[in-house]
Amino acid sequence: MVSLARAERKATRFVKDNFDIDDLYDQLDTLRSYVQEISSGVGKNASRQLGRARDFASDAAQEAEETMKDNLAASLILAVGLGVIVGYFIRRGTE
Repeated sequence: MVSLARAERKATRFVKDNFDIDDLYDQLDTLRSYVQEISSGVGKNASRQLGRARDFASDAAQEAEETMKDNLAASLILAVGLGVIVGYFIRRGTE
């Protein structure tokens, strides 16, 4: 455990004789506003990127669905073929 007296001694090494507590509060306020500004900007950017990713995924899903509807026979054959292959590997793995 760290004693209070020891912590005070360490702190006094970093504090100059002309230490102004108001200046410290001003610096903390400036730092707080700077961090808030940065986090707000990051949040807005992340929200915008999420919207773009959602739109892209939605468009890709719609295109895939349209492609499957246009090529229904090929889609069914592909799905059955993949099902048979996966079933074969599952059966082979359990033996």
